[in-house]
Amino acid sequence: MFCMFSRRTVTLSILILLPLLAYLGLGAYALWQTGLFAWTFWIVPVFWLITWIVAVAWPPERRQIQIDQPHPEHFTPRDEEAMAIVRRYQEQIDVLSPLQLTDPQFYFQQTLHLSRDIAAFYHPHANDPISSLTVPEVLAATRLAVDDMERWMLDSVPGSRLVTIRQWQWLQHAPKWAKRLQNTAWAVSVLVNPVNVLKYFTSEVTVGPVSQELQTEFLAAVYLRFVRQVGFYLVEMNSGRLRGGADLYRRTFGSPEQQAYTPQAARPSLEPEPVTVALIGQVKAGKSSLVNALVGERVAKSDVLPETRQVNRYRLTVPETDVVLTLLDTPGYADAGATKQQLDEVKQAARESDMLLLVLDAHSPARSADRAVMDELQKWRTAHPELRPGPIVICLTHIDLLSPMMEWSPPYDWRNPRSRKERSIHDAVEHVRGLFSDVSSEVVPVCSDIERGRTARIIEELLPALLGVLTEGQMAAVLRTYHRELDRGRFQTLLSQLQSSGKFLLQMWLEERLATFLPPADSAAEKSRSETP
Repeated sequence: MFCMFSRRTVTLSILILLPLLAYLGLGAYALWQTGLFAWTFWIVPVFWLITWIVAVAWPPERRQIQIDQPHPEHFTPRDEEAMAIVRRYQEQIDVLSPLQLTDPQFYFQQTLHLSRDIAAFYHPHANDPISSLTVPEVLAATRLAVDDMERWMLDSVPGSRLVTIRQWQWLQHAPKWAKRLQNTAWAVSVLVNPVNVLKYFTSEVTVGPVSQELQTEFLAAVYLRFVRQVGFYLVEMNSGRLRGGADLYRRTFGSPEQQAYTPQAARPSLEPEPVTVALIGQVKAGKSSLVNALVGERVAKSDVLPETRQVNRYRLTVPETDVVLTLLDTPGYADAGATKQQLDEVKQAARESDMLLLVLDAHSPARSADRAVMDELQKWRTAHPELRPGPIVICLTHIDLLSPMMEWSPPYDWRNPRSRKERSIHDAVEHVRGLFSDVSSEVVPVCSDIERGRTARIIEELLPALLGVLTEGQMAAVLRTYHRELDRGRFQTLLSQLQSSGKFLLQMWLEERLATFLPPADSAAEKSRSETP
């Protein structure tokens, strides 16, 4: 939680504590006994005065709400939009009073309002959004939150294993008696040494207001942490990822605390299938030759994607790595547009893939069919917000056919073009990047004409581009596998639940019925003792 405070807050806190540390270091008792206490009288008021000057000269900045903090890697775009609701609740901190920030009822009400707002975001058409949740989802979210709170209490709250609930309730009155104790100490110090009156007024004028400000800052940090923590669990609950219970969620995505605050450190434990890359493009765009060039030799299809007739599947082991990719070569569509069957095949491949490789012929000006297919895929993705959309890389093939067509002497520095060929490649890349800016900014020009011995930038640029977005593809694969796991065996699960509940009810009925016929254990023992001579 320390990192949630600004540098100004930390600096002022250190300045307030420095004189106390100085007294502890020198030894107040030793100073008093040696008569040096009068010489150190200046330490406390001088540091308090410095604290006050720093507080005035360094005005408080707007509280840094964790807007730019990275979201957990498994979050979908819909989840990230839901976190915007959480941020709006965090932004209320500037209008909240210290009284509200110390009121447990206020936190309870904020939790209720936040839960309804997030539920309404995920279920906008429901009359009562919360009623759209299942009981296991609510129980799993509660369990995860309670486990997290228990871990925080045991690890980070001093005396949590010793202080009782009654003592915790008594601590809420601590500021009152602490102030009384402080005033009593000042009164005694003034009686002992009247010069301490100056120190008392210095404290009231300088460090008093700063201490109140720091107290509010600490309370604000607790509130910000609380809202983000609660919002995180509410997003996970409404996203549907808790349908399988807390255990499956934790095995897949790791510790909720890690996911909420250190997303890079949390890695899924659920092993998905190898990341699948679907190659999509027009007829003659060069998808098959690109597959051959990626694999490094002419290959035959390993199998056909289930539920399709023309989507072929290949396996690619990236050289010098342990990364295995599954390539889906989809049927090409004409420049006039894809037929319904072709579009269905492409959609099925998109459902089964974690990354998309849009293959475009660099020297073909027809892009309307590609635009239409990508729009259809974007609609499908929008209709499945529970899945994380995989990254899209655009590959421009046949760059050897760009003007001048007869020239081919790679490599070409198309990013800093000087020759006509380099300028043609550069212009083609920029044109495609402008047409598909909403799809991807990653455009890689390649040549994969193996028959004529023309291959360029496949190993040097295309594979690194795919590896650069591999983490996003892996998380898309995890979510796809996770939801498939949730949906698998629904009927068998229902039968198992019915069987288990039937056994439980039968056992309970037998125990209750037998209890009515058998005498209590105490009565039977008493009767046995009375019959013994």
